[in-house]
Amino acid sequence: MASDRYYYNQLDEYAKRIYDGFANNKENMKSGTYDIDFDMDFNDLLNTDGGEETINQAFQSAWNAYNYDNMDVFYIDVEKLTLTTRTTSIAGFSSHRVSLSNGNNASYLKENFSDTNKLTNQLALLEAIRTEIAKQLDSYSNYDKIRYVHNWMINNIEYDSYLEAEEPYSISGALTEGKAVCEGYARGFKYIMDGLGIPCVLVSGEAINSHGETESHAWNYVQLDGNWYAVDVTWDDPIIIGNGTVGNDVRYRYFLKGSTNFLDTHFEDGYLSPNSMEFTFPQLSINDYFPV
Repeated sequence: MASDRYYYNQLDEYAKRIYDGFANNKENMKSGTYDIDFDMDFNDLLNTDGGEETINQAFQSAWNAYNYDNMDVFYIDVEKLTLTTRTTSIAGFSSHRVSLSNGNNASYLKENFSDTNKLTNQLALLEAIRTEIAKQLDSYSNYDKIRYVHNWMINNIEYDSYLEAEEPYSISGALTEGKAVCEGYARGFKYIMDGLGIPCVLVSGEAINSHGETESHAWNYVQLDGNWYAVDVTWDDPIIIGNGTVGNDVRYRYFLKGSTNFLDTHFEDGYLSPNSMEFTFPQLSINDYFPV
């Protein structure tokens, strides 16, 4: 499915090699200390002017793409990943070997997942949740699957205003702790969509909230009947004071919307981090989706 590697497909050849290093060593990286050895794959690049700058940007772009394509690598702390180049010069000729490792850090796993048994159990629990949802929706249409997951998340997750969850920005917080911020909601939605085989991408940028203020935000684009539509589960799940209820006018305000009714409040930003390439997002349908 194209959306499984939506961001990968935008990378240049150097960043794709690094992304492939992550993907091919996904299991190995759960140790937090595994070295990914690229040998001399980047030797020609590093023997050119600006080569070091290019590979540093390729690393950041590759990680951003990998992290936006794969919702289940929440346990890696990219700031603890070290890109190392070992250069050997003989008779005026230089050779360069590149690797990724934990460097001077004890591990490149997040502190709360440094216990690999805990990590294994958490990943198994997340997969079990996703599998159970997929089993329940086996006979549903894609529209009904998307609607069900959207509503299931609203009913089972609360916005983590005070960052009380251990993992509010990831699928771990959203799906196992029941608390998340917008990124956690969006990642959780994509994780379940991936399990259902429905094309879905994580999108980030800024948005104008209900107070008229612009803030950093994350949401999803999902493909249905050949077109892309926006889904913002977070903003369809408002914080309710007291015993109030959510009406359909609120619950579906940002559900399967086209560009006309969505991009006036949501603004994409393809620069996912400093020193990264600019990514592009799927082009939304102009109109909202209306089920037949």
